[in-house]
Amino acid sequence: MLLSTLLLVPMGVAIACLVVRPYWLLETLNILAAGIALTLGIGLAFQVLEHGTVEEWNSFLYADALSAWMVLLISVVSLASSIYSVGYFRKELASGAATPGKFREFYVLTPTFIFAMFFVVLANNLGVMWIFLEGTALVSVFLVALNNQKTSLEAAWKYIMLGSVGLVLGLFGTILTYASAVDAGLETMSGLNWSHLMSVADRFNPNIIKLAFIFVLVGYGTKAGIAPMHTWLPDAHSEAPTPTSAMLSGVYLKVALYGLIRFHTLTTQCVGTDFSQTLLLNFGLVSMCVAAPFILVQTNLKRLFAYSSVEHIGVICVGLGLNVPLAVFGALLHMGYHALIKPVLFFSAGDVQQKYHTLDMPQLGSGLLKSMPVTAVLLTLGIIAATGTPPFGLFLSEFTVLAGAITTGHVLICALFLTALVTVFSGFMIHTSRLVFGSPPIETDDNRASCGGSRVAMGFLIGMLVLFSFWLPASLISLIRKAAEVVGGGS
Repeated sequence: MLLSTLLLVPMGVAIACLVVRPYWLLETLNILAAGIALTLGIGLAFQVLEHGTVEEWNSFLYADALSAWMVLLISVVSLASSIYSVGYFRKELASGAATPGKFREFYVLTPTFIFAMFFVVLANNLGVMWIFLEGTALVSVFLVALNNQKTSLEAAWKYIMLGSVGLVLGLFGTILTYASAVDAGLETMSGLNWSHLMSVADRFNPNIIKLAFIFVLVGYGTKAGIAPMHTWLPDAHSEAPTPTSAMLSGVYLKVALYGLIRFHTLTTQCVGTDFSQTLLLNFGLVSMCVAAPFILVQTNLKRLFAYSSVEHIGVICVGLGLNVPLAVFGALLHMGYHALIKPVLFFSAGDVQQKYHTLDMPQLGSGLLKSMPVTAVLLTLGIIAATGTPPFGLFLSEFTVLAGAITTGHVLICALFLTALVTVFSGFMIHTSRLVFGSPPIETDDNRASCGGSRVAMGFLIGMLVLFSFWLPASLISLIRKAAEVVGGGS
């Protein structure tokens, strides 16, 4: 009942938060649920390593190594965000920026959001996976609009309109896959079960599957923030409450990408590697190259980090598109490192916004190191790590993807990949030096430092990143390798 419990814990907390009154109890329940989910996620990883797969409810719930890896990422980011939320929303309430009703709404919607993401990665049926991807979109729209400001409502509408178009296209791809499965002889009830589809994927109609993958690539790629379908992402991530921004960027994009990976694997099994490989490579490089100039000219701190997510999703797509074990391993490893570091950047931005009531970098000026030394140090470390600077783990994962491109002789891809990385690094260094060093930023009447919960959440993630940058447990390496084998269709 491990998979069932993983789903019941966040859903139970969401229901409890509808009736619980004390603020401290809402906060405690969310932190407790995230901690339990992380514990269960670790247990699931060991079960998958031992048994290969875990199934429940007559195979309705299904977890392989890729699912277990995603559960771990969701759990870690959820725990950090729940810890950060305590101090963040207490300051929002104290300043009048949030009402008690919005406070409760956040603590009901967030575990519901986590529940939906868990269901996406644990559903055996691709149709059920689509339903809960739609569920994550609906819940996160309300979270994006939580502040009820003109800009946040505009971002939420843009998000839901583009996201809905994407999910409709994803549905078309799912229906076409189902039609191919029925033609291949699968029973109606199991015609979309992932565990059954792989066994008959080589009998699918190649033309239908190609069309299905194009629909899914555009549909799920919109949710994952792949350029040029990424235009909702900077607005939504910059307008959402900071804990929500961290979850959207840290794991939600990867959950959508998980859905795309499942269809990529089926397509590869049916028509070979060239078709989906070419599309993923091209869209991945476009994402990196589109994000780079926007990072150079960005003036809003949260939007800067949002465009960074577009670039990192591009790195992952390039690794997946190369479709060799080394590059796929690097792409999945990059998912993990990015999930650890991106919330740190948004948490830092949230602290700056609460102190100075703006995210406009020219208005903030410089000298953040003098006015908010702890936040400035953590922000700088996060940026250094996020740009793939050694010795942090993102350097290792990006280099692994690059090594995969080199071994397969993709010279042009290597050149574009490196050019985008260098451009992003340069942009971030320019912004960081201007923001952190120099005279203190604009005057403010808020002399409070960042709260303890913020420091704990950021320290927790930075600590894990540093640890796993220098030492990856053998069990974790084995899990990622097995996940890479799942992406490669068992190769």
